[in-house]
Amino acid sequence: MRQNEDLVLVGQRTVLVPYKKEHVLQYHEWMKSPFLQEMTASEPLTLEEEYEMQQSWHEDDKKCTFILMAHPEKDTCQNIPVKEIKETAVMMGDVNIFLNDPDDDPSFGEIEIMIAEEAYRRTGRGLEALEVMMGYAIKELGIRTFHAKIAMSNQASIDLFTNKLGFYPVSISTVFQETTLEWSIHSPTKEQLTKDSEEEPYGSKATDTQKEIVLSVHQRLFSTWETHVQKKSWS
Repeated sequence: MRQNEDLVLVGQRTVLVPYKKEHVLQYHEWMKSPFLQEMTASEPLTLEEEYEMQQSWHEDDKKCTFILMAHPEKDTCQNIPVKEIKETAVMMGDVNIFLNDPDDDPSFGEIEIMIAEEAYRRTGRGLEALEVMMGYAIKELGIRTFHAKIAMSNQASIDLFTNKLGFYPVSISTVFQETTLEWSIHSPTKEQLTKDSEEEPYGSKATDTQKEIVLSVHQRLFSTWETHVQKKSWS
């Protein structure tokens, strides 16, 4: 996505940077891992194909991707110059949003995250990356509904989305062995709820309690975006 091609989002301990050619080699090494292939439902690519993929994602306005970076020696990434981030921060994963609603609803996005470096798992950085990404998507891309498709064997990721961010399950695919989780601030109208359609409107499967949790998380995301996220230029 060209909209974020020069954008750097700096959180407390995590930095989101645009996916550039210089990141491809490390990304390619990550995706040789059978574990990561299974967790991300990905097929291994050749290095040439990986470079082609990076370029196509850069040009595709329906794919928003950031590489996740962390500073190995500092507790906070705040106020670190981009030049220092480039030189000293380490890649630890990526976070993506796909604007892939079948009816081209621009307020829908499928979100996914991968913490590829084991040393950075269960450190809170994955949660922060998702909070920053969701805040960006809500404020800058107009997203109101997120879906996350997660392998049923990846309980840690399911717990992260449901327990920390208020996502709730809406479907299970036994064929692909994955669950689809939803987070939505969309309020279906009575007409949408009574409309004879195979597809239920976003937000309609949430219980009242789940809706309250989503609204609480939404307020937290807004506060985090306004007070703890710094926007910088990659170039």
